[in-house]
Amino acid sequence: MKHVLQISSLVTGMVALIGAAGVAQAASDDGAAGLQNHAIGYVMTGENRAIYETKDGKAECPQGYNDGPSEQFKILYPNKDKWTMTGTRLAREAETWNPPIAPDALPYHEIQGNTGLGLNLDGKIGPNDFTSPDGEKGIDNQLYRAIGCTRNYRADGETSILTPQWRTRARYNIFVVELSGVDNLTNSDNVTVTTYRGMDVLLSTADGSSYLPGGTQTIDTRWGKKYIQKFKGKIVNGILTTEAKDLTMPDGSVYDPRDGASDITFHAMRFKLKLTPDSAEGYMGGYADINDWYYNSNFTRDAHHQQYGGTSGPSLYRALARLADGYPDPKTGKNTAISSGLNVRFTQVFVRHPDATVAQTPAKKGDTRTAQAKGTTAATEVHE
Repeated sequence: MKHVLQISSLVTGMVALIGAAGVAQAASDDGAAGLQNHAIGYVMTGENRAIYETKDGKAECPQGYNDGPSEQFKILYPNKDKWTMTGTRLAREAETWNPPIAPDALPYHEIQGNTGLGLNLDGKIGPNDFTSPDGEKGIDNQLYRAIGCTRNYRADGETSILTPQWRTRARYNIFVVELSGVDNLTNSDNVTVTTYRGMDVLLSTADGSSYLPGGTQTIDTRWGKKYIQKFKGKIVNGILTTEAKDLTMPDGSVYDPRDGASDITFHAMRFKLKLTPDSAEGYMGGYADINDWYYNSNFTRDAHHQQYGGTSGPSLYRALARLADGYPDPKTGKNTAISSGLNVRFTQVFVRHPDATVAQTPAKKGDTRTAQAKGTTAATEVHE
């Protein structure tokens, strides 16, 4: 029985691969595999904060990396003889979930220098903006300034390692973009980019180390309506750029979406992606709501787990509030969002739009029949 199940699984996998390859081949009529009827879809297979790093970190973090909860605990509570549970551990944990915005008595290191990654979000070149390594000026990424000297968010940090995993392996977090109105992937003047939450397992290599083009993503049009957003854009020399619009991204907990971590709302989000028939990569940039971003980053990760990457919640929140540079609160005038950039990668998929279910009512009382709809069957009993 075990061998039968193994053979069945192999056959199912081969059929899926052959089917995907066949669809991709059939789609090549429009000039690029995956481009069908002037549309192409991509699923996100990589996401990290846009953080510029030198080899040893000394150029951007000359004072070193930030202390984590353990190091700060020793500074705050040096006298062990006077420790109490409520006065130390619980007090510090409470500040993680109810962070104060008063000046921090503990040292916190921000990014120094003017080299950074991301996008120019406001169309201006200001004194706090960064310049990209290839010379583009006006990069708005104050989130990088706030978190860039915290090991957790750097390339070898826990969050940077886990983020691509929860984006691809947690079904709740599947993020899909569909480009329509595409003449070709080199130059198209009037493209519409629509974002969705996907619902299907990503098509990966046998060892799971990378993802294959040609898979299918069924989009969630029922429970995922808040993730659907349309952007006008254009493709010039293979680079897609879009207008700016508010976007909510599905961002379940790092460990399990059922833990209830909040989604993240980005104001004035936009895309800049280099397109190929098989993939898209580049940057997404917008102003992240600091409360959404902070609580999403910390949910289910108490001070003990934050220590793995040297993240102090209270100090981090103070930095976010201090460096926030957009969307002031109408009452207080304080900024509620911080400019940010995401370094993203997408793999080509075929987007499946669920067909609407339209039941046909049988004519006779008590008659149960199968009502046909596009791609859907439903049994309906008539009661007169």
